[in-house]
Amino acid sequence: MFPAFLEETFRRFGGRFDQFSETADAGPSCAQSVKLTVEHVVEETSGRLRAVPGYARRLREPVASALRSIDAMVDQIPGVLSCQRSTFATDPHVNAFFVDHNSMREVFSTSKEVRALFDANTAAEQCFALLCMHRGERRQLGMALVGDQLHKDVMQTAVSFSDHQVVSPGLDETAARCALKCCIFNCVVGHIRARSTQLNSGTSDLESRARALNGRLRHLVADTHEHAAVQREIEALDAELQRQGPRLSSLDDQLRFVADSLSRLDEIVACRHQTIYVDRLGIRQDNAAATNVHELRLAEIQVATKPPRVASLVSFPRGELLPERDFLREASLFLAA
Repeated sequence: MFPAFLEETFRRFGGRFDQFSETADAGPSCAQSVKLTVEHVVEETSGRLRAVPGYARRLREPVASALRSIDAMVDQIPGVLSCQRSTFATDPHVNAFFVDHNSMREVFSTSKEVRALFDANTAAEQCFALLCMHRGERRQLGMALVGDQLHKDVMQTAVSFSDHQVVSPGLDETAARCALKCCIFNCVVGHIRARSTQLNSGTSDLESRARALNGRLRHLVADTHEHAAVQREIEALDAELQRQGPRLSSLDDQLRFVADSLSRLDEIVACRHQTIYVDRLGIRQDNAAATNVHELRLAEIQVATKPPRVASLVSFPRGELLPERDFLREASLFLAA
């Protein structure tokens, strides 16, 4: 779950994050949102940063910059895709994302969050959510119609979508978009925390190895094979330390690293829009000129070095929920068989 104030911040100020700038005459609600978001970043990275004088002021604009970037990024993702039996037959995106109608229903029906939302809102006829998937492509031999001739053993590219995940369902599209924005923001903050720890531990290890090798070098006879080998190893460590960047040896260094990372969000997270063409069997085509070929417009979000995931805003009707499975009963029946 995301902090309630973070969702409310994206909902209230979506598209108007210029109010967070240092020079803007922000009202009380805006100032409170800034304060809470900054404190959230500090708490999730290192609470010790509060010991740095002026930490909140120094993080204000970097946090606002990150919020603006994420807000604009998510608002460019196409509108809600309706996932139900009728659209599986008519919408090329729904048809491509799922193997069949039953597998689509199972993705939503096995989501505890979807069921909890419907249970808590008995009048709701549908839910809205973010659907994340991995897109895979594999080369295979198949048949293809070339002109009027059917050719066998044609090399083709099959496109598939797997590892479906329904994220933070809500009662409307705005809630779904806010959930995606919160998810990205928290992933960015988590990456900054992990990168900060990695920089410190990695640099410390390299420095320790370099000191040990320098101590060893002093006891070796110059111009020998062993002396040259140790010298080369030290030079390699020095080069690696340069690539690692400066060690975050002080709280001020850590605060500066957090602020710089938030200000350069495009180095951490990216949303790439891509259009591909596939037929009803999921075979990728060069263009839309072929018969029975459909256009898929995809948004792929990637955070740091994690594999990119296709992100789609979707809706799903309560009426297509599968009956809740009794896994204990199914296990008993299996063991009794």
